[in-house]
Amino acid sequence: MENTYEQEVVAAESQHRNRLDKCFFGKESALKVQYDKETNRIYLGVGKKGSNNDWTWGNAKLKDVEAAEIIRVIASKTEAASFFHSFNNKNTKIWINKNEDSLIIKVDDQSKKLSPAEQEVLRIFLEEVILQSFSNTREARSSETRS
Repeated sequence: MENTYEQEVVAAESQHRNRLDKCFFGKESALKVQYDKETNRIYLGVGKKGSNNDWTWGNAKLKDVEAAEIIRVIASKTEAASFFHSFNNKNTKIWINKNEDSLIIKVDDQSKKLSPAEQEVLRIFLEEVILQSFSNTREARSSETRS
């Protein structure tokens, strides 16, 4: 009989290999970006810390071109970007604005301000996510043609 703990570790390691996560925490707010390789989806969330140290999150799924638009704002190729998502009768608005050195990302009524160094890490992370998304799409297409 296999050890349950070993099964849990293997499952956690497998899940970890299938997902990239990055979170930028501040005192009162946080930004998280996730890429799930299994579903080939990019997620963006902005959280706010409550009075009981609990977090509330505004979350949205991003398309690769929206992630690229965020990169363009970080690189100062454009001053702002915004996206509107509708899913299960819930509407989500995402704004990205750059003023001088700061970048502000807002999902609905939750926002997070990023420093220049955090912006650079976010840019690198999003570039990697887009590359992995392309690679994952190519692998899926290749598997379909072999089947």
